[in-house]
Amino acid sequence: MKTVRNVLIGLIVSGVLAGIIVSCGGGGGGYGSSGGSTTPMYDVGGTLSGATGTVVLRLNGGSDMTKSNGPFNFASAVAYTNTYNVQVIDGSDRCTVSPNGAGTMGLANVTNVTVTCAAQGTQKVIRSAVLNGAQEGSMSTATGVGGVIVDPTDTDVSGNVLITGGITFSGVTATAQHIHQAPTGNPTGTGPVIVGLTLASDGKTAVVPSGARLTPAQYTALLAGELYFNVHSANNLCPPAPTCAAGEIRGQINVQGGVLASSVSLDNTQEVPASTSTATGRGTVIADAATGAILTTYIMHNVANATMAHIHTSPSGPGSTGSVIVGFSTLQTNIDGAGTNLAYPPVPSQMSAYLTAFTANYLYFNVHSSNNLCAPAANCGAGEIRGNIAVQ
Repeated sequence: MKTVRNVLIGLIVSGVLAGIIVSCGGGGGGYGSSGGSTTPMYDVGGTLSGATGTVVLRLNGGSDMTKSNGPFNFASAVAYTNTYNVQVIDGSDRCTVSPNGAGTMGLANVTNVTVTCAAQGTQKVIRSAVLNGAQEGSMSTATGVGGVIVDPTDTDVSGNVLITGGITFSGVTATAQHIHQAPTGNPTGTGPVIVGLTLASDGKTAVVPSGARLTPAQYTALLAGELYFNVHSANNLCPPAPTCAAGEIRGQINVQGGVLASSVSLDNTQEVPASTSTATGRGTVIADAATGAILTTYIMHNVANATMAHIHTSPSGPGSTGSVIVGFSTLQTNIDGAGTNLAYPPVPSQMSAYLTAFTANYLYFNVHSSNNLCAPAANCGAGEIRGNIAVQ
C-alpha cells in the first residue's frame, strides 16, 4: 500500500508541475534555459491575407518562412520581455503589418498579428534593409542598416519620383556608397549604380542627395525588391578580387513593415510662433518599430548660421513645443556645393522611449539658428524652421 500511495503522490505532483509550466508558458509557449535560469518563451503568429502569391515572413530579422495566405506561426519563440518584430518581403504587393506585429513580449503567445497585402497604390513606399558581408559574398564582419521612403505622387515632368533615405554602418571605411539596381528578375544579382549616396563626415552615415529621384523603371525595380545598398572599400576581404572595390557589404532594399518612418518638409510656418525665415528643409527618419533603433535620420536644409538641430516631442499634440529627444550633433554646411546643409545624430542612435509619441505624430524636426528672424525673440535659438513628423 505504501508503494502505491507513493506512486499516486508522484503522479499528482508531476501533474501539478506540468500545469504550472503550461500556465507560465502559454498555449504554445515553453521555457528556454539561459545561464542556469529558466526564461518563459512565447510564440508569434497571426494571419496573412491579400497576397498574390507566396511571401517571406520574417521575425526579428531572421526565422524566414515562405507562406501563402492563411494562418502562420514562427518556429522561433521569443523570450518574455524581449522585443519582437514581424516583417514581410513581397515583390508583388504592398504589405502592412498590424501595430501589434512589433512590441515587447508579455506573458502570453502573440497570435493575432495581421499581415495585409494589396496592390501598390499612391501610398508612400517604405522599404528597409540590413547590410552585411553575407549578401555581398565577402568575408566582412561589418554591418549596417538603412531604408528609403519614396512618394509616387511627387513626380517631375518626366514621371520620376522623389526618394529620401540612407544608411548607417560600422566596421568599414567606405570608399564609395550607392543604391544599385539588380537585373530584372534577379534581385540578388549585381547591377549599375542608380543613386550615389552622400557620405557624411562621421564616415558612418550616408544619405540620399537632396532632390534625388527614381525613374519609372527604377521605381518598378524598387517595388520588385531589385534595388540594393552597397558599401565599397579598399579592404582585402572579397576574394578573388584584391580589394572590395565592387562592394564589401550589401543590403537588399526589400523589407516591408516593422519600422516607423516619416519624410516631411520644414519651413517657418510650422514654428511656434512662426518665424519670418525663407529657409526650407526636409527631415527623414526611419526607426525600428520594436526597439526604437534608428536606421537613418537626418535633415537637409538651407538655414544660414544654424546652431542646432533636433527631433523634439510635441507633448500636447502636433503643433506644441517640447524637449529634445534626438540631438543632431553634427552640422555640415554646403555638402553638395549648392548650399545644402546636413544635420544628423551619432551612430548608433535610438528613440525607444518615444515610439508611442512617434505613432501619434507627437514629434517634430527643428533647426535652430542665431538669425534675427523670430521676433519677439532676439534670435532663432528656439527654432527657425520646423517640420511636424507624421507616420507614413
